[in-house]
Amino acid sequence: MAGPEKIPLLVNAPYHMIKENMERLTRLGIGVEIFFSNNIIDGIDTGEVRELGKHFKERGVYCTVHAPFADLSPGGFDKKIVAISRERIKKAVELAQHLSALGTVCHPGFDKWRFQGSEQLWLDTSIETWSEVLKEADKNFPIMLENIFEDEPSTLITLFGYFRDKNLWFCFDTGHFNLFSKASVEEWLLPLRDRLREFHLHDNNGKSDEHLPIGAGTFPFRTLKQLIKRTENVIFTLEPHGETVLGESIKSAKEFLS
Repeated sequence: MAGPEKIPLLVNAPYHMIKENMERLTRLGIGVEIFFSNNIIDGIDTGEVRELGKHFKERGVYCTVHAPFADLSPGGFDKKIVAISRERIKKAVELAQHLSALGTVCHPGFDKWRFQGSEQLWLDTSIETWSEVLKEADKNFPIMLENIFEDEPSTLITLFGYFRDKNLWFCFDTGHFNLFSKASVEEWLLPLRDRLREFHLHDNNGKSDEHLPIGAGTFPFRTLKQLIKRTENVIFTLEPHGETVLGESIKSAKEFLS
């Protein structure tokens, strides 16, 4: 995989918006993280996805895929829900490979309000899930797990410990950290630095998931910038929620990464 200097900034966008914005992506010199939501993924035309991948290649547009996550529980209690979760995630990985994507981002599904006292059950089921997903993926295809509700990184550190030689990686989401974490940025990134593959860059004021441009909220981006200097082979993806903040999100991110 190319180093970060060769991969342009990516912007998250739902699948249905990609075709109409292809020329815009090319003009802006950015890539895209394509989100396949739960309710559309079964009806996706695989041929259209392959064709989209060809257009990306012709235009030099890099992409990743964000898997569905609503209602899913890849480390959960209910076996049928776990089975559906695996099915949805594997479908996203399949589509990502048709796109020649750089990887697929997934939600691991841990939160202490559901799993406190049942961490081992969550871990055992998660190990089965991600082992199964990795078997479905090409050997060199990265699967990236994103922090969501975790207030500290121990569950993810333990999970990644079972996949040291596998293509299971960490996507650090700044906005989710700012909302839920009680641990510092250093406490997250230093023990997971060897598993880092992607950053989701957005800001908020610690009250709601506002998806603001970098610097418009309270996330400690100055600290993050110092830590980023130590990382290699990572992807930086923006998650602006709405056209009104897209331009400012791109501008502030390019300044942050310069």
